[in-house]
Amino acid sequence: MPPSRQLILSLFLALFFALSWLALWIISFYLSQNGQQAVMLLPQGLHLALMILLPRRYWLPLLLVEGVMLSALLWEQLLTHSRVLLSPLLSLLPAWLSQRVWHRHTLYWQRLTVLLAAVTANALLQGVIIGPWLLEGITQTLLASFTGGILLTPFSYLIYEYLRQQHLSDMLSQRMPDPPLRTSLLIWCSVFFAIGISIQVAIAPEMEGLLLILVFLPNVFMAYKFGWQGGVLSAILGSVLITLTRQASGAFHDLRELELFLSTQALLGTGLGIAVSRQQQLAQHLQRYRQQLEKELQARRQLMTQLVDTEEAVRKALARELHDEIGQNITAIQIQAMLVNRTADTLAAKQAAGQIGDLSQRIHHTTRQLLRQLRPPVLEEMALDKALQQLAGEFSFAEQGVDFRFDYHLRDAPQDETLTFTLYRVVQELLNNISKHAQAQRVSVSLTQDNQLITLVVSDDGIGITANTGSGFGLRGIEERVRALGGDWQMSQQQGTRIIVNLPTKLSQITP
Repeated sequence: MPPSRQLILSLFLALFFALSWLALWIISFYLSQNGQQAVMLLPQGLHLALMILLPRRYWLPLLLVEGVMLSALLWEQLLTHSRVLLSPLLSLLPAWLSQRVWHRHTLYWQRLTVLLAAVTANALLQGVIIGPWLLEGITQTLLASFTGGILLTPFSYLIYEYLRQQHLSDMLSQRMPDPPLRTSLLIWCSVFFAIGISIQVAIAPEMEGLLLILVFLPNVFMAYKFGWQGGVLSAILGSVLITLTRQASGAFHDLRELELFLSTQALLGTGLGIAVSRQQQLAQHLQRYRQQLEKELQARRQLMTQLVDTEEAVRKALARELHDEIGQNITAIQIQAMLVNRTADTLAAKQAAGQIGDLSQRIHHTTRQLLRQLRPPVLEEMALDKALQQLAGEFSFAEQGVDFRFDYHLRDAPQDETLTFTLYRVVQELLNNISKHAQAQRVSVSLTQDNQLITLVVSDDGIGITANTGSGFGLRGIEERVRALGGDWQMSQQQGTRIIVNLPTKLSQITP
């Protein structure tokens, strides 16, 4: 910064601080009728706030201005003890410590906590070092310093943040997302202040104690609704209301009582504001983590869907290769073996041809089983309901004395090929597990549709199944496949096993 500009800013700051300090001292003197207490009250809070918020290059002008003001008051005999001149110097330590940690904490509630700690430390220093030399004593000096600090230091920070954000908004040509002084905040504070003044005028003298409730309730409401900004601003307006009440009706009979109520309601409003702001920050972090988790889950679902589609494509390609290439070659081998067996002259040749035929028959049978596992050909030849009935028939439940029921209530057959094969494989896997492990007497399979959702229910009255039983991709594989396709899978084991699978009818519309 150029020296000339810094000099101009220092002069402007000195003029502003001198006028503000004098105005606050006059108000404090009017309330306390004591020059020393007036210095410790409101001017103390403004001085500490500026020392913390402004760069250290402006400390010297502030100290010089306050020293001149205190010297002038001593000259006019409005101050009776010269040790009050130490008051600005004592504020240097808490201000210096606050600035050391200020930039490490960027959140509003964190910086307000730093300000409250600085106010408390400054009040202790003022009370312990200057208080014993004053007629009012340590307690009164400490209380006055704390009251002024808790009133004006957070309020000065509120104004500072508002001016800083306005400056940034002008520089960046954009509106700040969360301004410290919002229109709704000012409106609500004005409404509560007007209500308080009206009640103060109309209330009966014997019910003046109720005014305290009217001061504390707005603090709670404003802090809850607007966070630290509402708590700080309502604390200032509440202090004005309390002061007017005292001057108008004498509700507070001495300065200590007034300072206690001012500091209590200011601490309540600011403390609630800090707590609410902290809660809002935690809620924002939780919302951000939830959104991040949802994105990760969506990405995982999209990946699983692609894996399922890829798996079906690979199965289809392998099945086609097995059927077209290997199947034709096996058929050719069988034909050649039959020709050799018919035309062979020796017994050994005929036996070799027969063995070749038998082996090719086994390979043919094994290939058909692989084709069935990779891509059931029955789904290529018939509808889903017929294919499921044929699948159930292969387990021979009736011959085993098992009561099997199949209910098919789909309005239309699924159009998506992946969905059709998934339903078939789920039923195949579950029936296979029931047949091998459940020892059930009753088995039921039902397929229903509700709008865009297909529900498959497979239940039995057996001893139950576990996630590790069965062939194929197992129950865990069923769940992962179903969830990857945008559905859900539920299993309950009470008097048997009941598995419910829900799948969307249009997999292409699943939100990734």
